[in-house]
Order: sequence, then C-alpha cells, then structure tokens
Amino acid sequence: MKKILIIPLFLGITFLVSGCGNTQPEDELKQLTSLTDEKEGLATPSRPAEINGIVSLMDGNKLIIKNEVGREILSEEEQVEKSAERQSMTQEERQALRTEEKEAVETEDLTLVIPVGTLVLKGLGDGGGGLQKAEFNELKKGAYISIWRNGDNIEVIKIKGL
Repeated sequence: MKKILIIPLFLGITFLVSGCGNTQPEDELKQLTSLTDEKEGLATPSRPAEINGIVSLMDGNKLIIKNEVGREILSEEEQVEKSAERQSMTQEERQALRTEEKEAVETEDLTLVIPVGTLVLKGLGDGGGGLQKAEFNELKKGAYISIWRNGDNIEVIKIKGL
C-alpha cells in the first residue's frame, strides 16, 4: 500500500519542480522562438547584428574580431533604396564604391569567448537567403561574421564569408 502512495507522490513532486524550472523572461523566450523560420527552420534575429567583422585570431572558443565601428546601420527601406541605386551602376563602379566603403570603415579588436552550444549559421549558397546550421570549427581566421547578442549572452553567430 505504501508503494502505491509513494509513486504518485514522487511523480507529483517531479512535475511541480520541473514546472517551476523555467526562469527565462517571456520576452527572451519570444526572441528565441523568432529564430525559427518556416522554410529552413533557422533564421537570425530580426534586429541588426551588434558585432560585424573579420575573425583575426581563434584560440579554442576565444575569438578576436576586427569589429567594424561607426558603420552605418540602414533600415530596410534605406537598404532597398541603396540596392536600387547600385543596380543602376556598372559593375566596375559598384566594385570601386565597395572598395571605398571598406577602406572607410574603422575597426577595433574585440575579444569574445563563445559559449559551447552557441548557434552557428551559414548561408546555403544558393542565393536565396536560406540558412543552415554550421559547426563552430567552420569559423576560420579571415571569416566575415555577424554576432547577435542579448546583453552579455551570444545568441547567434552567422558566417557571412570566408
């Protein structure tokens, strides 16, 4: 008779403890669920990345990034307008403008320790904007990456180019 009472009591305590274990704020949970995309199941947060730059050194899970500072962050409308403007240029003019923009961007070294289990993404390479999961070891010196942070926590790393 005691065994019959102990099992439901144990299960009840287990459910109670597991239900109280969710300590993430609701807005943080919403942000994490915004990472899912119907097409591929993966997406980056909708806000601009806080860190953009080239990996200059990798040592285990420690990265030194040449973070772009003072870079102009454009709204979606401004990006569309800028893209339309560039479409009217010749390829040589676009390349010259891009080179000029790259040279004008200031960088500063930023050291980050990437926690184990951080989501790393890369493009599918089909030009459609789709994403796929990548392994941390795919981050290499010289790779251009974007990092989304939530306070001091690193949410997502996207490899944009090697």
